[in-house]
Amino acid sequence: MRRISIIFLLWLPVAAVAQTPTDGWDELMQQLSDELVEADDEQQWEAQQELLTELHENPLDINSATREQLLALPFLSEQAVDGLLNYRAMNGGMRTLGELLLVGELSARERQWLRLFVVVADEEARGSGGKTSWWGQGRHEAHARVDVPLYNRAGWPWRRGLANRWRYTWQQGRHLDAGLRAETDAGEAMMNSRTPLWDSYGGHVMLKDAGPLKTVILGDYKVGFGEGLVLNNGLRLGKLSMGLWRTASGLRPHRSADEVNYLRGVAATADLGREWQLTALYSYRKLDATVSADNTVQSINTTGLHRTEGELNRRGSLGSQLTALHADKTFRFAQDTRGIRPSALRLGATALYQYYDRQFRQGDQIYRQLLPDGYQFGVAGVDYGLQSSRLFVGGETARSFSRNARGDSGGWATLNKAAWRFSTNVQLAVIQRFYSQNYFSPYAMAYGENSRAQNESGVTLQLDARHTAGLDLTAYVDYFYSPWPRYTMSRSSDGWEGMVQATYSIHRGRSLTLRYSVKSKEQSDLRHYSHRLRATYTHTFSQRWTGQLAGFLHRYHEEGSSTGYAVMPRVDFTSRSQQLRLSLFAALFRTSDFDSRLYVYEPSLLQTFGMQQLYGRGQRLGTTLKLRTRDSRWTAQLKAGVTHYSDRDEISSGLLRIASRWKADVQLLLRLLLR
Repeated sequence: MRRISIIFLLWLPVAAVAQTPTDGWDELMQQLSDELVEADDEQQWEAQQELLTELHENPLDINSATREQLLALPFLSEQAVDGLLNYRAMNGGMRTLGELLLVGELSARERQWLRLFVVVADEEARGSGGKTSWWGQGRHEAHARVDVPLYNRAGWPWRRGLANRWRYTWQQGRHLDAGLRAETDAGEAMMNSRTPLWDSYGGHVMLKDAGPLKTVILGDYKVGFGEGLVLNNGLRLGKLSMGLWRTASGLRPHRSADEVNYLRGVAATADLGREWQLTALYSYRKLDATVSADNTVQSINTTGLHRTEGELNRRGSLGSQLTALHADKTFRFAQDTRGIRPSALRLGATALYQYYDRQFRQGDQIYRQLLPDGYQFGVAGVDYGLQSSRLFVGGETARSFSRNARGDSGGWATLNKAAWRFSTNVQLAVIQRFYSQNYFSPYAMAYGENSRAQNESGVTLQLDARHTAGLDLTAYVDYFYSPWPRYTMSRSSDGWEGMVQATYSIHRGRSLTLRYSVKSKEQSDLRHYSHRLRATYTHTFSQRWTGQLAGFLHRYHEEGSSTGYAVMPRVDFTSRSQQLRLSLFAALFRTSDFDSRLYVYEPSLLQTFGMQQLYGRGQRLGTTLKLRTRDSRWTAQLKAGVTHYSDRDEISSGLLRIASRWKADVQLLLRLLLR
């Protein structure tokens, strides 16, 4: 304890200035992680980071990227993509990324983050402008990762505490993409009669641009259409992001370690000409569920964990078949010089049919009366988008036809949003949502306060102002209402949330960011208030040395009050050759109880959950190290962290109990890349 305190105090003068790595990647991850604090959803964070990591490590050539490839970047709006393509057509391409400043449809945030995912390739590298052969240059990539705990859990021996996962991807030219993956979580057994090797497996084969078929996927995949009211198992981002970001992402292969939120089967998107597209898919999976004595189920288990006898008995106990169709058409119009008249109209329609081989039958609790009842579930919806360079209006309306436990036969859901761009750097957006208490779609994932698009109404107003007098300002306010009692409630409930974030550029390489959010919400028939404040000072010493100092404050009030705070310094070093990167970070935290817990972002391995949940009293030290060979074929990464608690003799409880004040972990990752 004394050694940690001494190291921490000596570290503060060095780390009292800060910034993320020079490429801005960690800055983006910190910004996005703030959106998932309230959701407390590790699976969503890993899925989000997996997609962005893949796109970041395979940057697009800004001069040859297709519209579909640019739309795969989830933070780009459709009007921003169209603006990029129009600028490229009028000017014969871009010579430097500095020309992004000349694309008026790009907001400052879109422009900043786009630099992480695109490059300007020279003419020789572009070759024939994307007309490569089917069997062009191949790319093979293999990942192997192991998580080593330096402690024992009460529920299993140390060797079962090891978690490991591996992944292999083969890309041939721009038309073929295939992959395999396997994983075992901490506490799951390996190499026995019930789990011969790894606990979960998966894979995919994807063909692109095969004649009229734009995309064909066999195996595991994710999909999203419209605003996610009918079908979306891709990303569910936070309120700040969703105001301006697209939800629909089409088809893409599932590569991450998420064992629950994906489909398995076949899916294809066909180009019917004149900007008509048709997507059809079929999925069959075995899901985890608790089967009652009468052979019915109440809910699906979404942890993906198979550590105990009960969890193993639930594995694969529910068969699920899904069929869906989606069609969309885009109409183009001539745009006036003021950018007010519409330039494009997009219309789409989605239909979904879901069948389970066991009947859903809910309990007597009042909140469960809105949950599904039966074997079969159907949903249909239409989505739209109308845009110009200044105005975007879009949304989706859907109707479900399934029965719930009350006997109601379906309901309506609608989400509509509009964004007006006053100038290049100032934008105002409003989002309205109504999800009736009788609406249910098994794969809906849409904007809102709750994870399920059901029993919720609300409206959000958002302002985004960038580079105004050296200040970047983002703010939103949201009101939400649930007419039927939610979990822990015996009556209807409502709440509101507000956030404001300001970043001031003090000087080149130095900035200060302040983020404050307040939330009022009802739980257990009591109203609670939560105030969160994060302050981050950043400083770039040179191209090789950067640092960060962040402070966190959380004030929670219900019948009583509790407070949590933390201070987190950090230093980053990047070698001149970019072959070595080193991060050192620490955290000193104090919270009154679990209600005032804190969430902090740490540098992590590729596609690894980067948020830490801290509560109680203690300190944390950590480091990440990345080494790669000069030809980038081999990359090795290490993360080591140790947390010491001064207010307890044991950490966690039950199966996860650690009989110590200390908790230390080591994560190792090895990647091989062959081109």
